[in-house]
Amino acid sequence: MTGELFVVATPIGNLGDITFRAVETLKSVSLVACEDTRRTQKLLHYLGISKPFLRYDEHVHHRASAEIIDRLRGGADIALVTDAGTPTISDPGTRLVQDVVKEGFRVTPIPGPSSPIAVLSASGFGGNGFIFLGFLPRKEGPAKSLLQEALGLGRTVVVMESPFRVHKTLGLISKMGPELQVVVGRELTKLNEEFIRGRAAEVAERLTGRTIKGEVTI
Repeated sequence: MTGELFVVATPIGNLGDITFRAVETLKSVSLVACEDTRRTQKLLHYLGISKPFLRYDEHVHHRASAEIIDRLRGGADIALVTDAGTPTISDPGTRLVQDVVKEGFRVTPIPGPSSPIAVLSASGFGGNGFIFLGFLPRKEGPAKSLLQEALGLGRTVVVMESPFRVHKTLGLISKMGPELQVVVGRELTKLNEEFIRGRAAEVAERLTGRTIKGEVTI
């Protein structure tokens, strides 16, 4: 009997957002593959769960993927989690899932929190579909080309951004279309959750001089 890989979504802020199914899955597996063992340890401690961990991210992909596949062959069920949200969605895990599928093992999603979906649901946009670009390229030229292509399809565009690049990205959006409406979601599901709405330049101005913690969704 072979094992199964469970792709488990975890809270993006508020620990109360963990699903019953995610908790039961984390209780039942033999091993938790995680991005940061310290952060996952805190979550499992909160849930009253004790499990062995294996670090998994892009830096250790080859070694960790081989070990995970060996354990699946031995019959172990394994949960893949990231620091927050849904694995593989602008988070590590895509290559691992590809490897596991290629070897013929079952991969089961345990859906739950996802910051792009959370912001989209509260944005008032996206009713006609959306395009998720993840993190934009660091260089302005490729980032602009990607945004232009996506906006040209007439759909809401969702991107992730680091707190250090928010102003630069909002400036780029503003140059592409001064009247483009944006929503920036920050500190999602936490005490200081905030949605900042308006034209890109206006939102950038409102964020000027403020300390932004953690990734944001635009």
